[in-house]
Amino acid sequence: MYTKFHYSNGSVIVILVLALLSNTSAVTHPVQASHSGVGIPANANITDAAYSALARRAPANRQSFFVYQDADSGVNHGFPSGLFGATDKIHTDTGCVDDPVSENGCSTDVNRLDRSRGTVLRLTVDPLASGQYAGVNIEDPEHWGVNLSGSGYDLTGATQIVFSARSPTPGGVQAEFGVGGGKAPIVTIPYTSTYITVSIPLSTLSPLPNLSSTHILFAIVMNNSYAPNGGTMLLDNIRFEPVPVFQQSVLGFPLSTQTFGVIPRSTPASGREPFPVDQVNRNITTIYESALTLMALSQRGLPDDLNNARLIADTFRYALAHDNAGDPLPLGQSGNTGLHNAYMSGDVALFNDQISGPALEGQSRLSGYSCGIAATGYCLVLDGASGGNNAFAILALANAYQQFGDSRYYTSALEIANWISSNLTDTTGTGYGGYYLGYPDHGITPKVLNTGKSVENNADIYAAFTALSAIAKQRGDTLGATQWTARANAAGDFVMQMFDPIAGRFNVGTVPTGTLPGPGICANGLQLGNDVINTCDFLDSDTFTTLGMASSPRYRNMIDWRQPISFALNTFGVTVTVGGQSYSGFNIVSTPITGPNGIAWEFTGQMVVAMKYVDLLYATSEFQDNITFYLNQIRQAQLSAPFGDSNGLAASTMQDGDILPPIEQCLSTPFQCIPERVGLAATTWAIFAERDFNILNSAGAYHAFLPHILR
Repeated sequence: MYTKFHYSNGSVIVILVLALLSNTSAVTHPVQASHSGVGIPANANITDAAYSALARRAPANRQSFFVYQDADSGVNHGFPSGLFGATDKIHTDTGCVDDPVSENGCSTDVNRLDRSRGTVLRLTVDPLASGQYAGVNIEDPEHWGVNLSGSGYDLTGATQIVFSARSPTPGGVQAEFGVGGGKAPIVTIPYTSTYITVSIPLSTLSPLPNLSSTHILFAIVMNNSYAPNGGTMLLDNIRFEPVPVFQQSVLGFPLSTQTFGVIPRSTPASGREPFPVDQVNRNITTIYESALTLMALSQRGLPDDLNNARLIADTFRYALAHDNAGDPLPLGQSGNTGLHNAYMSGDVALFNDQISGPALEGQSRLSGYSCGIAATGYCLVLDGASGGNNAFAILALANAYQQFGDSRYYTSALEIANWISSNLTDTTGTGYGGYYLGYPDHGITPKVLNTGKSVENNADIYAAFTALSAIAKQRGDTLGATQWTARANAAGDFVMQMFDPIAGRFNVGTVPTGTLPGPGICANGLQLGNDVINTCDFLDSDTFTTLGMASSPRYRNMIDWRQPISFALNTFGVTVTVGGQSYSGFNIVSTPITGPNGIAWEFTGQMVVAMKYVDLLYATSEFQDNITFYLNQIRQAQLSAPFGDSNGLAASTMQDGDILPPIEQCLSTPFQCIPERVGLAATTWAIFAERDFNILNSAGAYHAFLPHILR
C-alpha cells in the first residue's frame, strides 16, 4: 500500500496545528538473490521486538504531556506566541539542530543529522537596558495573552515541569521559568556542551497556578537585574510529570515514521527531494499504518495490545465524526463521510478554535510541516482521501468489532464503506467499472475527484466490503450481506480485468483518456469508455490482489494465482550493500525514478505473506526457499540496517544509504519517497510475515490465515 505524498503550496492554509512551528528557516515506497547465510542468530525473532515498537508508539500521547519535544512534533502542546517585555530583543528558533561548537548552539550544516535529540528550542535575548526584561509564553490557544479566550489545559496530577537545558553563552545564563502565570526561583543554565536536567516542582511557583485550566504551559524570561548581558539557552523535551490525569484518556493516533533532527528548509531544494524526510514526516500518521497497527495488536491480543488496539479504533471513530472544517472531505449522498489519508499523530482533536479560519475546537488535526512556502508557513501532507486507505480503516474497524463486540465500530465501518460506494463508484457504465482513486492531496484547494482507478485500491475495497458482508451475515442481515457482496464484486471484477495473462501480472489500473505519461503512469493499454489501462508495474498490484482475492470462490479459479507472485518475485527483487553488509528484499517498482536503488521492507514483508498464502492455497512448497530467505533478510534488517533501532523496521534500505545526505535518505518511487527511518508499515508487515497473518482475507482479517484459507 502506498499513498501519494504531496505538500500543499496554496495561498491560504486554514488548519490550526497544535505544534511548535519553527520561526526561522523552516518548512518534508528477473534477478534473485543468492540464498547464502545472512549472519544472524538462529533463534532471532522478528515479532517480539517489533511488538515492543508498536507498544511504545500506539499509546505515546497518553504516556506523556510534552510542551516541546521537537519542532512540529505531534505530541507538542501550545504555541510560542506570547512574547512580552522588550520583544525586539528576544529571538526564538524551534527547529534548532544542536551543535556544541556553534556560537549560538545551532548548526548551520544542512547535512547534520541529530539522531538523539532531534531538534531543540533556542532562545536568545540581547543585552538588556536597566529595567528591561524579555520573555516568551508557550500558550494555548495561540496569542492567548492578547485574546484571553479559549480553553485551558487540565494539568491536575502533574507535580513538576521537567526539561533538558544547556547554554552556549560563556558563563551560562540565568532565567526565570514559569507555568500558568506563576514563576519559579531563578535557575542557572550552565555554559556546557552537554545538557542538564532541570526539574521545577509546581509547588514552588509563585503565585500557585490554577492547574485545572492552564493557558500558559511554559514561560521563559530574562531580566536586566540578573541577566543584563542576555544570552542564549537551548531547551529540549519540556514536559509535565507525572502525566496529567486528563491526558491519560485522550484519543490519538501513533506516529507513522521516526524522524531525526535536521535543519528545516523554508524553500524546496533543487535535488531529487524538495524537503528532508525528517522535516516532512515529523507528525504524520497515515490511516493505513494506524489500521495495520490496530490489526497487528489485535492479532496477538495481549491485554495491553487490546487496550492499544481499542485506542486506535476509538480514534478512527472520532476522526470520522469530527472532520476539519478548514479542509473537509466531500460528503456522500446521505451525508456520510470518509477519512483523510493522514492525520496528525498525538492528540487527534484541536484543543481550541483556530485563530484565523474555520477549524474549531474538537475537530481533527491534519498532518503537515513548517515549510515557508504557504501563506501561513505550514504545508499540509496527505490531506486527501483514497478508497484504498479508507478500505484499510474499514478492515481495522471490522477487526475491532469482531474483537470487542462493540457495534459502534461496525457502524463506523459502514459509514466509511457507504461513503466509498456513494462517492467513488464508477456509475458511467462505459468503462471497466470499479471504484475511482478518490480525492487528491492538494491542501485546501477544492477536492476534485480523481477518476483514475487503482488495482491495489480496488483489491483493498473488495477485501473490506467482503468483510462487511461476512459481519452482516453473522448479524442475520441477509439484505446487507447481499448488498456488500455485490459492491465487493464490483471492485473484484475490475481487478480481474486488469490481469495480463501473457505476462502473468496485474496492470496497475486505469487513467482517464488524455492522461499524459509520467512516473507510475503508462497510459498505453486498451481503452474502454473513458478508461485507459495503465500498464506500469507495481509490486502491490500483484501482492494485494492475491492476498485479498485468491481464495474467493468467485475468483479462485479464474487465474493461476502463483503467476502474479512469481512475476513479482522475478521483477522487484533488489540486493544492496550498506556499510559492507548485503541486504536483499523488494522494491515497489523495478527501478527507482531517481537516486540509488533500495529495498522497501514493507513490500518485502508483503511478498513473504503472499508467497506463504499462495503455497498454502495450492498445497505446494514452491516458494518455501524464498520465504525462508527473505524472512531472514527481514530479521537482518531489523537487527542491523542503517537508521534502525533493533525493534521496528526501517521503511527502506538503500545502496550506500548510510552515507547519503539527510535530504537524500529516502527511496524514490513514483508516488512517495520511502524513508530510511523506522516506520509502522514496514514493522507491521514484518510481524504479519512471521506470524502468517493475511489482513486482506475476509476471515484472516481477524485471525492468522492458516485455519481459513481453504474454506
